[in-house]
Amino acid sequence: MPASPPQALLLTSLCLPLAAQASPQLTPELAQVAAAYAAKVTASALFVSGRTLDSVLAEELAPDRPLDALIGPLLQFAVDRDAGTVTCTLAGAKATAVATRNLGCTLATATVPVALLRRRVAPDVPSNAPHPNTVDWPVGERTPDLPAKDANVDAAALARAVDAAFAEPEGKTKVRTRALVVVCRGRIVAERYAPGYTATMPLPGWSMTKTLVGALVGIAVGNGTLDLEAELAVPEWPAADPRRDLRLPDLLGMSSGLAWRESYDDPSSDALRMLFASGDHAATQASQPREVPPGTRFRYSSGTTNLICRELRTAFARGDRGGDRAYWAMPRQELFRPLAMHTAVLETDPSGTFVGSSYGFACARDWARFGMLLLGDGTFAGRRVLPAGWVARMAAPSPASAGRFGSHLWLNADPDGDGPRERQWPALPADLVHLDGHEGQYVAVFPTQQIVVVRLGCTKAGGFGLRPLLEGVLAACGG
Repeated sequence: MPASPPQALLLTSLCLPLAAQASPQLTPELAQVAAAYAAKVTASALFVSGRTLDSVLAEELAPDRPLDALIGPLLQFAVDRDAGTVTCTLAGAKATAVATRNLGCTLATATVPVALLRRRVAPDVPSNAPHPNTVDWPVGERTPDLPAKDANVDAAALARAVDAAFAEPEGKTKVRTRALVVVCRGRIVAERYAPGYTATMPLPGWSMTKTLVGALVGIAVGNGTLDLEAELAVPEWPAADPRRDLRLPDLLGMSSGLAWRESYDDPSSDALRMLFASGDHAATQASQPREVPPGTRFRYSSGTTNLICRELRTAFARGDRGGDRAYWAMPRQELFRPLAMHTAVLETDPSGTFVGSSYGFACARDWARFGMLLLGDGTFAGRRVLPAGWVARMAAPSPASAGRFGSHLWLNADPDGDGPRERQWPALPADLVHLDGHEGQYVAVFPTQQIVVVRLGCTKAGGFGLRPLLEGVLAACGG
């Protein structure tokens, strides 16, 4: 049926990740980034998560800070559900995000028409698969009742930790915890959702997506699609360019030596220009100059992850590997389906490369399944998904990171052996690893205790108190 005319919606409130501007001056650059952010975040919330527009306005687009309230009345949205588009205009700036099939949403650009963004990949669940509610967790969704008394779990203490994670502190910016799942020794021992959110709703992981990319690289290395020691296929770099010394391990450890500004307050930062003003996100990182030799400096960079994603795409273009169709299908076929992560979605940039830095979605239970993959040394439900030893490689500290980061995985490792510097969280185990995303998305994995904690939310200013949650869960679950 033909698309119905879009309904224009005047927003009276907005919260942007760039709200910490020193002056509330609406420049053309800020207006364009704001319009693109609003269009993209709203489209994914509506068409990937299945949320209501009212919930987006109340959370992602809430007037938590003065500049947000100032800009809000100037924003207008046109939402066309039949066409699967969201268009945002702001002071002459305009941006449109469009839904694809099984690849989420992406921004349209002047050089990439909306029609070309309707990419398709096969659904992740075969038609003859058993209903997940008929299969026990973690392969399915059926969860047996917990025993009334469990020697390994202090139910009252665990309930207090969960309650604290959902509590809204008086007089402070809202925490907005949406979902929390705790897995202990293979069982879900705690699970809670805020009103309007469910166990099957895919929610944004933001930078937690980077660790999914780390796993995808492991799979590609294991099957020969990628070579860790091969020269990178970056067309922006001439043959004699010193950046050609870079290898995938440098990128995985965030020690490329390339310039990068990972700011979400300055609309001219590399990260915001990439996500909201670029048709080829990897090119934003590839265009940066080399500042120091590879491996000598840790610098967190979303551009680095997207450069990895384009390397993977280029590898699929070689020989008979199937090109873009096989590339777009790989996360579902090689990672999500083996983990029964049936709600998971990885979105692309306008050029078709995965935005592995930021745009991964999954329900809380599916994020927990990924945590269980890390617990299982790359195996899940008796099946090897990652090559043997890959998880250990991910958890090995990048030399330049002072024990904070491995290969696209955050660590709590000792920064300098028995030296003067302490671990980030001295009261928590040294083998703790975690995924960490914008606005308080977390998957924490305790390998020794066999615990996974997932917290999803929309916490703007001030951040979410992850450490108290982890300490409470650890104490309640026999840690």
